[in-house]
Amino acid sequence: SQCPDLVILDLHMEDLDPIKLSDVADVVMTDNSDEIYATVNGHPGVMLTMQKQSGYSTGTVSNRIKEKFTELEETKGDIHFIKMMDQGVYIDMVVDSVIQNMLSGAALAILVLLVFLGSFRPTLVIACSIPISIMTAIVCMYFSNITLNIISLSGLALGIGMLVDNSIVVIENIYRLRSEGYSVKKAAVEGASQVAGAIVASTLTTICVFAPILFTEGITRQLFVDMGLTIAYSLVASLVVALTLVPAMAAGLLKKGTDKKHRIFDKIQNAYALLLRGALKVKFLVILLAVGILGLSAKLAVSKGTEFMGDMESTQMSLTLTTPEGSSLADTSKVADEAIQRIETLDDVEDIGAMISGNSMMSMMGSGSGSNREVSMYVMLKEDKKLSNDELAAAILDQTADLDWEVNVQTSNMDMSSLGGSGISVMIKGRELDKLKEIAADVADILSSVEGTQNVSDGIEEKTVEMRLVVDKNKAMSYQLTTAQIYQFLQQKLAEASSATTLSTESNDYDVLVISDADETLTRDKIRELTIEGTNADQKKEDVPLSELVEFVDTEGFSSINRDAQNRYVSATAEIADGYNIGLVSAEVEKKLADYEVPKGYSVTMKGEDETINDAMGQVMKMMILAIVFMYLIMVAQFQSLRSPFIIMFTVPLAFTGGLLALWMAGMSVSVIAMIGFVMLSGIIVNNGIVFIDYTNQLMAGGMPKKEALVTAGKTRLRPIIMTALTTILGLFTLAMGVGMG
Repeated sequence: SQCPDLVILDLHMEDLDPIKLSDVADVVMTDNSDEIYATVNGHPGVMLTMQKQSGYSTGTVSNRIKEKFTELEETKGDIHFIKMMDQGVYIDMVVDSVIQNMLSGAALAILVLLVFLGSFRPTLVIACSIPISIMTAIVCMYFSNITLNIISLSGLALGIGMLVDNSIVVIENIYRLRSEGYSVKKAAVEGASQVAGAIVASTLTTICVFAPILFTEGITRQLFVDMGLTIAYSLVASLVVALTLVPAMAAGLLKKGTDKKHRIFDKIQNAYALLLRGALKVKFLVILLAVGILGLSAKLAVSKGTEFMGDMESTQMSLTLTTPEGSSLADTSKVADEAIQRIETLDDVEDIGAMISGNSMMSMMGSGSGSNREVSMYVMLKEDKKLSNDELAAAILDQTADLDWEVNVQTSNMDMSSLGGSGISVMIKGRELDKLKEIAADVADILSSVEGTQNVSDGIEEKTVEMRLVVDKNKAMSYQLTTAQIYQFLQQKLAEASSATTLSTESNDYDVLVISDADETLTRDKIRELTIEGTNADQKKEDVPLSELVEFVDTEGFSSINRDAQNRYVSATAEIADGYNIGLVSAEVEKKLADYEVPKGYSVTMKGEDETINDAMGQVMKMMILAIVFMYLIMVAQFQSLRSPFIIMFTVPLAFTGGLLALWMAGMSVSVIAMIGFVMLSGIIVNNGIVFIDYTNQLMAGGMPKKEALVTAGKTRLRPIIMTALTTILGLFTLAMGVGMG
């Protein structure tokens, strides 16, 4: 995003030598003077903005800057720094949050093992596999130049629950064979070899869902390459640990017999076996029910709309106050001070700073004095704040409602959803500017008519008053003049002086401009008084007043002309009101635009956040299709059959059923993040099916009838399937609950 990495406001800065930060950051200083408004917590200040250079870590640069500021505060007692925005702090908070969720997820996973196995020793084996797998993944990340960022750490957090899956399947099988009377060494060897093929295939199917990221493009690829590689590293490490370390440790720790009874779980297994026998008698009904629930869950989830990324909580907010046109600096400062005093009364606000933004400062220095002025405010919140960012935004708007100013609140300065743009944007392309203006006004009316839109703009608020000259061709012809000649005459009068030659010195080159004494600055009135040389009916030259040949029309025009692919365009925009979904509102806008009759030679196209969402969704769908193909091929190679993998693939839609219902129940939209979750889920969900089918095939190869083999496999593999599912679910549980900042 284009926001600075660190914004500091200094209250009392005197005789400050240049800070040696240029090695890592671009520093912009804004001096405080009578013409410029800058304040923090009610005191005058100077704002410093640091932008890190490419190749440096945001966190590292932020920490270095803060160390330098601490040093300056200690050596110069009259300097005090207050951070108004710091991406380094935000990153640290989110990283800490993810790490806490990882630790709690690992603890919950170990607890599940302890409950299901009822023994500390096999649980200890699994507990040792977690840190070894994570450390291996981090080493691989280091050599792949992947930093510990939010995306890669999310991959590790996701991997925590899955790290133990392979080890669980191995240790549970060893534990079961040991309970059946096998020697400790034979149980370790047989237990690992029986499930080796299944866990290799299940690991590969989970990893291969990320391979299609290489075939995607745009923001989808940029965001999720780190996550995919991190998960791949951690899962490969967990597979190696499960096939080597776990059997070795089991052979040493499970020397004593494991004749412990699991009465409750035995009853669950027997009940499941009965249920499975009944389900096999009505297979068609089971499949029909599964498909019906999938369709219902998809409809319910889509009803909540779509979005790029969900909102994030942070301790940093910003807001913009826009003054009425023509406001003086004194009026602007007075109202801004009043707004600051009101916002400071909110309990969760720790610091607040404000300054006139760059565009407004330009207007104060003489450029467009009649334009609106903006005050940019940065708000730092307490880490233990009681209200959410959205609730605080509502409180700020309530506090400033009677100021008669336009107030826009950005709930998070580091919100990743800003990557996807915001609101609705409609691009109108064509040749004639007047027609573009007309169509833009129509589109703005359409946007205004859709429920859920606010602050609608036709894209041409900053209009300029222009003079148009319409040539009367008949009158021009009577003086043997053409339209082109009249325009060339005007162009010569209006053209600025160009460089005639260049003088070169040792230090600089200087352009030499030749300006005629007769040249003068043209005003609108002087243009009306111009005369042009023409030829009358008697073939004599004479000066003809320009006003006799053209019609002068004063009208409103564009302050700038935008082009895309060499075509002129105007963008009509609208923000999404609170409580409304971008996907649903955009769909309604598209429906109304489809009914609008666009003139020939012009086009109206949806852009903005909706386009970003649709593009990312399209990329993710490609990933999903390729991932399913890769998974199928891997399972074909493992089972050496086309049928068994085909059966397992039917579990994928059932996973989507749960995910879609969860989104609907939580009141969340179908976002790009959620879709990436579904892609990963398609790789995870087949793991249980692989373990089930693999053991069924082994039993059938031993001569057991198909139906009996299915029931026996279901009963035998129920415990490892439930355990691996629960560890994955609980590993992500704290993340899903939204515990922690960000």
